[in-house]
Amino acid sequence: MTSDRILYYDDEFIRKFEKLRDVIDAGDRRYLHRFLIDNFGFIFEAFQYYAKQGAEGNVPEFEEADEETKRELMRPLSYRQYRMIERAFSVLEEEEELVIASVWDFLHDNGGIYKKRVMSPAEVSGCSLILEQVFCCLAQ
Repeated sequence: MTSDRILYYDDEFIRKFEKLRDVIDAGDRRYLHRFLIDNFGFIFEAFQYYAKQGAEGNVPEFEEADEETKRELMRPLSYRQYRMIERAFSVLEEEEELVIASVWDFLHDNGGIYKKRVMSPAEVSGCSLILEQVFCCLAQ
């Protein structure tokens, strides 16, 4: 999942991601809230680390990564991921289920999650934004 502050799409991450779809579909908002905190809360921590250390130009884990990982760390958000962020912040209150589904849709990225090796800083920040909005919906 995390290794030297780089978030990997390893077997554990994919297993939790696939369970997330089932948890969302079950509709138990309290369980979903706890599941997100327990299984994806580390994304907030990574975002804070990347924001602080990246601003200071001090993310040694990125510099020490192999070339393939470095390339993936430079990956921008896909158009679809931008749309998921927009959706999370623009739906009406009665459509909040779309907000909740946005976190899964963002990570899934039209099947792209299965081709990726690491989560880029852009994905970490986008996912963090969506998670924050999902938590707001779940708190209501």
